[in-house]
Amino acid sequence: MFDSTMLRLRRTPIILVALAALFVIVASLVLPRFVTELGIIVLPLALLAFVAVVTLLLVPTHILPAIALATFALIPARILPQDGPIGALPLTTMIIVIWAVRRLLNGSGDRQPDATPAPFRSATRYFALLFLAWSLFSLVRSTDLQASLGWIISFSAGVLLPLAIVTASREAYWIRRVWLVLGATLGAYALIEGALRANPVWGTLFSVLGLSDSQHWSVYRATASFGHPLFAGLFFAVACALAIGVWLRESSKPALAAAVLSGLGLVATVSRGAILSAAIAIAFAYAVSLVLRGDKRWGKFALLAVLMVVAVVGLFQFDAFTARNNSIEAELSSQARDLGVWVSIQAANFTGWIGSGPGTSGITGRLFDDVTIENSLLQLLISIGLPGVALFLLLIGSAVAHALSRRAVGAATALVAYTVCIAGFNAIDALRPMHLLLGCLLLLALHPTQADAAPPLELRKGRETPRPKRGYARL
Repeated sequence: MFDSTMLRLRRTPIILVALAALFVIVASLVLPRFVTELGIIVLPLALLAFVAVVTLLLVPTHILPAIALATFALIPARILPQDGPIGALPLTTMIIVIWAVRRLLNGSGDRQPDATPAPFRSATRYFALLFLAWSLFSLVRSTDLQASLGWIISFSAGVLLPLAIVTASREAYWIRRVWLVLGATLGAYALIEGALRANPVWGTLFSVLGLSDSQHWSVYRATASFGHPLFAGLFFAVACALAIGVWLRESSKPALAAAVLSGLGLVATVSRGAILSAAIAIAFAYAVSLVLRGDKRWGKFALLAVLMVVAVVGLFQFDAFTARNNSIEAELSSQARDLGVWVSIQAANFTGWIGSGPGTSGITGRLFDDVTIENSLLQLLISIGLPGVALFLLLIGSAVAHALSRRAVGAATALVAYTVCIAGFNAIDALRPMHLLLGCLLLLALHPTQADAAPPLELRKGRETPRPKRGYARL
């Protein structure tokens, strides 16, 4: 450990000099044109980008995915550049690429790799390779080669590349911790935002940058730092599901607090699909925890049931939710979703159910109607066809199975919440920064931490030592 630290210290000046030289060369070639177009503000932005890159190359490797997650959550995608190479590879996903390259080059990782058999983890990587192969096949027959290539680059970097890392338990630990902290903090902020009917921090930032406010609904919908209630709803739904799963396994009071705060933030977004996905994921966590616990203590599960009942009753007493649910725009949204199903079936049939090319669902769907297809799975059905959707679901399903085999209920529940939630809006095919979230969740599911795999708190205290049920070890 000491030798590796000394080696890193000796390499640091060399790395800094090399990066500074590279920055000067690139800046001398690129910046003059951008200074002419955008003004002198390009210079401090370029210097800031240089400092950010140097920081990413010098900080401990295992915290980079958590940094990418925090960057996604705190810096709205709408204020980041979207043109050129950035359109194919979002800035937050670039952090994952830097992490993966550093891990693959220096081989730093967990000291003791998990040597136990992991058939579901192997299956996940197998399905990932098949998905990539099928996506490349779809690329050949794409109706828009540039859009398809950009989508494959983004999805491969954000979702598939992390699967190449053999062990990443430390990364999973920090992802889980950061997601819970961000879910609780931003959830509390969203609750305050909903009460104020204004976004004091990020709304002010949008105004300064000359960006329009996304509020156009009959009720105020909290967006927190995400710029849109659907994006915020997805993040909060996953955070709430993750926190509930962690609490059920570890009896962690901070996790329970995070679940409550992120759940309140979720309600403040008034996103019906995200709320439904969280409810489904929590019910899933409840069911699998009953199977995995193996003891007869029902107090925690009774408390969760009471909380769910109170949440449902409170939700229907929430004026904004009932107003949104009964509004004309909600009815129009439901009609548009129904039309989107018809368009998706027609478009998928038009391509022979094998897809029109990754990232082209919007282009193909508009051949039949201009409606936005607010369902990521239906978008994938159009773009990569029925085989692609099947491989996508098998990829996620095998990761969930691996997490459950390691008793990581929180990670499995979070992945379920994400999958259900993206079926409610156009996330995977149209919003490439969302690929990062799936990549982080797969890291969580495939590399459970020691706390995930530990017995429940009651068993660790020696209160009970139940005999595992038949088939328990294989679950």
